[in-house]
Amino acid sequence: MNPFRPLEIADLPRIRAYFEQCPSRLCERSAVLVMWRGLFATEVSAGESLYIKQHYEGVPTFMPPVGGDFFAGMETLLSYCRIHRLRALFSVMSRDELEMTRGRYAVRDVKQMTDWHDYLYESQDLIELKGRRYHGQRNHISRFDREHPDSSYRPLTDIAAARAFLDSFYRQRPPHDDFSRYEQALAYEVLENWDGYGQLGGVLAVNGEIISLSVGETVGDTLFVHIEKADASFAGAYQKTVNAFARLYGQNVRYINREEDMGIEGLRRSKLSYHPAALAEKYMVEVVL
Repeated sequence: MNPFRPLEIADLPRIRAYFEQCPSRLCERSAVLVMWRGLFATEVSAGESLYIKQHYEGVPTFMPPVGGDFFAGMETLLSYCRIHRLRALFSVMSRDELEMTRGRYAVRDVKQMTDWHDYLYESQDLIELKGRRYHGQRNHISRFDREHPDSSYRPLTDIAAARAFLDSFYRQRPPHDDFSRYEQALAYEVLENWDGYGQLGGVLAVNGEIISLSVGETVGDTLFVHIEKADASFAGAYQKTVNAFARLYGQNVRYINREEDMGIEGLRRSKLSYHPAALAEKYMVEVVL
């Protein structure tokens, strides 16, 4: 096994090949892994599988091996834990990975990482917003279109204008804790390293001025939405943004992953209001060495 080393933006092209091999639709199998590397002190080792080491609430943890043979990768990580006298603590383990692990190893503890479950939607649901259950979203979008007939939604090409929108957004809604400050910093980092991150972007504009920004990417059959910010003083801006980003980039995928709610009640209600097809569950699992 190669030594672990800090994860960098420059690693993205190489590790994307591992993500494509992985059937999991968890957002950590995307550029999210790089975006949040600072918060979790993420390190990687690349070989037959991608091995990921992090610190979760101050404790060293490992993600399940990504790509390659799952059990061969698990044996490599368990051997690493024995050599370095670490607990075999696995974070962000999917339900399928949990079941495979239980079938082969003795498991000491299993905890759901409830605040970090991802919201998975059928792409056509967010594109079409059909039926009574999306009546509210359609009404918000109709109001937005009536009040702003000159609005437009387009791919992000003007990074400076997107950065100016973020400046305005955070002036109105300054981050209030370390977590939200980190989220702010990563949004700017993605824009400043746009080519390195290789993302898809969309902006909603009124009178030529950007009022919302979305950033995401496609991995396998899933479109991931990593960043979504809108000026809520424009009624219906968020609903318009969700639908427009799905229409622009979600036509050729099965699912759209709008990621976790982080335990924020308002965010949870919003994501539930779009009627997810499933919650992509995540677990913290300790394997007996």
